[in-house]
Amino acid sequence: MPVVSDASPLILLAKIRRLDLLKKLYSEVLIPKEVKEEVTKQEVPPIISGIREGWIKVKEVELSSEVKEMGRELGLHEGEIYALSLALHANVKQVLADDKLARVGARILGLQAIGCLGVVMKAYEMDVITRNEAISAIQELVKAGLWISPEVLGEVLTSLED
Repeated sequence: MPVVSDASPLILLAKIRRLDLLKKLYSEVLIPKEVKEEVTKQEVPPIISGIREGWIKVKEVELSSEVKEMGRELGLHEGEIYALSLALHANVKQVLADDKLARVGARILGLQAIGCLGVVMKAYEMDVITRNEAISAIQELVKAGLWISPEVLGEVLTSLED
């Protein structure tokens, strides 16, 4: 199953050296060229390698007026708006996004938003990583700058104990 991604999940997963989870969980990762430009500016070698290897595919997409207007109203960044538009255009139902408002935008458009935390949990549930690897990845994501409310963090860590 393919997924469309915004820049932040790619960058955060690359920072903690777990970008491989996306390759293992999804048949392909699609990004709009605007997201490619964003990650290229930040010079994140694992993402650039994924693009060269072809499992991260860069696509051009025109913005629909619906997505453009909604994105403007929510205050979304350009990459987020183009990622949502690409998901609609490519008929991909899942979008990787960590920003709360981008996730709201995805839901408004009938898409399923998944953040880095969701990627780690999915990898754990599918036996791609162990419980200890999942806990470690979550801790590293927080250190790398992913904000998770204490309540959500507690719920997730408790669910890993089952």
